[in-house]
Amino acid sequence: MAAHSPISPAARAKKPTVYETYLRTDELLALQKPQAERLHSDELTFQIVHQTFELWWKMTVEQLALARAYFDEGRYGEAARALRRAVSAQGVVMQAIRQLEFVAPADFLTIRAGLGNGSGADSPGFRAILRAAPDLWEAFTGALAREGLTLLQVYSAPKAHLMLYDCAEALTDFDEQFHLFRAAHLKLAERNLGLRAIGTGGTPMPALEKTLRDLLFPALWEVRDELLAQAQAHTGSANGADANVSGHSH
Repeated sequence: MAAHSPISPAARAKKPTVYETYLRTDELLALQKPQAERLHSDELTFQIVHQTFELWWKMTVEQLALARAYFDEGRYGEAARALRRAVSAQGVVMQAIRQLEFVAPADFLTIRAGLGNGSGADSPGFRAILRAAPDLWEAFTGALAREGLTLLQVYSAPKAHLMLYDCAEALTDFDEQFHLFRAAHLKLAERNLGLRAIGTGGTPMPALEKTLRDLLFPALWEVRDELLAQAQAHTGSANGADANVSGHSH
């Protein structure tokens, strides 16, 4: 009975706990549409998931800024740690997006009507990450230049340049996770709208698919091609040397 009793005026007026005050829970839990205003019950899930993105991306951008500053100061171990925290945050985002898979396509169309021409590309957090990436890359390549190294040298001898290698791999991890999020977001849109639909921002699905080729740090992926070419050239030289030796032996 007590669990279903109306809240008394006295209880309503009670002082918030330290927890509630510190986390500003009254404000936080008022940021979603009231039940009476929702177009569909799953609109609560839709809003909470996207608000979750923004919160974790806010933390992500701060960690990327820290990594950039650490690169400038030559504190490579701390830069790698900040980058790993940014990578870990993307794992939370990826888990959150899975909640939207419970929304049926027909229900999503109802929710979509309330979104209008809103687009995930307008996300402040998403756009902040895209803006942060070039400065972060410049700081990393600046660190390489100060150490008199190229990216290929770091990848050719990772143990000799362990801290910078760790930083490069953390940057690669972040790029990969951000890329996977974009792919998951696209597949979710296709799951709800189909393969030939126009997205909420007015962009056709095939055009959105092309954005999956975009990388934050393409040089980190290209260096793998260089490393492979270097190894193949070395193997070819070795095979050629063996052939010459074999030829002389006859």
